[in-house]
Formats: sequence, C-alpha cells, structure tokens
Amino acid sequence: MHRNLPAPLLALAAALALPAVADAVLLTITNPSFENPVTNPSTFTGAQASGPAGWTVYNAGQTNNLRYFGVWNPATTPSYVAGAPDGANVGVVFLENTSNFAEAGLRQTLADTLQLSTQYTLTVEVGNFGPYAGAGWDFTGFPGYRVELLAGSTVIASDNNSLAPAEAQFLTSTVAVTIGASHANAGQPLTVRLVNLNGPAGIEVNFDRVQLAAVAVPEPSSAALLGLAALMAVTRRRWRAD
Repeated sequence: MHRNLPAPLLALAAALALPAVADAVLLTITNPSFENPVTNPSTFTGAQASGPAGWTVYNAGQTNNLRYFGVWNPATTPSYVAGAPDGANVGVVFLENTSNFAEAGLRQTLADTLQLSTQYTLTVEVGNFGPYAGAGWDFTGFPGYRVELLAGSTVIASDNNSLAPAEAQFLTSTVAVTIGASHANAGQPLTVRLVNLNGPAGIEVNFDRVQLAAVAVPEPSSAALLGLAALMAVTRRRWRAD
C-alpha cells in the first residue's frame, strides 16, 4: 500500500533541495528620487539635452523639437493629487514632438555589474502629469512609458507600458529577472533606463523613487541533490515493502 511521506521527511527533502536565499540588497542609484537639483514648488529645472544629477539623456533628438529633461516640483499645483511619491521632486521626460514620434528618456549606468545566480527587482514610480489651467501646455493624456534594466547594451528585463496611471496619479512599475548560473552579459555594468514612448496622447512622463534590489539565489549543491536522491530511493523501497 502506498502512503504519503511523513511531515518530517518532507521537511528534510525541502531543506536538501532548496538553497538558502540571502537578504536583498539595494544597489546604489545616484539621485534616485530626483531631489538634485533642489527646485522650488511649481518649478521645472532642466534642459533640452542633459538630465538631472546622476542621469544622462537617452535619445535626446533635436532640441528644436521641444524635448526637455530634468525635475519638477509639483507642490502647490494639481499636477499630482498626492504630490511627489518620494521627496519634493519628480523626474521629467517632456516630449512635445508633433512631427517625430521618437521615444526618449533618462538613463543611469551603475557601478554594479550583472552577477550570476542573482535575482534583480527594479521598482519605479511612473506618473501621468495632470492637466490644469495655467500649466502652459495641454497635458491631457499619457504618451506611454517603458522601464528597462540593461546589462551592457542588452535589455535583460523591462516593463513596456503595462500600467495606465490616471491623470495626476502615480503607479508602481516592477521589473524582475533571475539570472542563472551562466549569462552572456555577466560582469557587464547594469543600467536603468526610463523612457517616454512619445505616443500620440500626452506629452510628459514623470518618474520617481527608482530602486534596484539584488538577492543571491545560489543553485542547490551537488551534495544536497545527491542526499535528496538517496532519501527518495530509501523511501521508495519502504513504500514497496509496505
């Protein structure tokens, strides 16, 4: 007669088969909430071809197409009903580009490199600037976004416009990837890229609270796998004997 494995035996099997998982570590991102430069309420600080401290521009394009990158302090305005998710400022990718719908954004290459047997989780607050009288532009609509994690020049994980934040609201984008025991881009620098897709509706995407966590997920050891195999073999013989 076949019987289920006793609970202690199941626990032992799980302990042998599953490796211990280390605590997650937040990797260093410069200016992750766009607080530098310090900016007064209801004020934009930025440029047409350069990003805020720690960030560079991805695909700046022609400056006469009114493509602005920088930070915005939404305080005292209805651009965001709850203000900035973290701190005072939010990152800005503004693309008033009626004749050329090329995407653009902000990017940052980190000091950390892609490690094997590691899970990475990138979270970013993605915002839809709310229209209001006196804003200077019609911010109605949302042009779409993409949040990417790269190793070297290769995108290893992305969130391609899966969220649809309402006007004057932020939503949290989460991008996760687990790197196994081998990867073609192992050892290459990690890069975070935040993109405004420049779709036909809306002109600005805002970003805030950029965080990248890494946690080691080692493979099961050979000894553990052999131990598990031996345990299961003994258990099968006992089943048959019963």
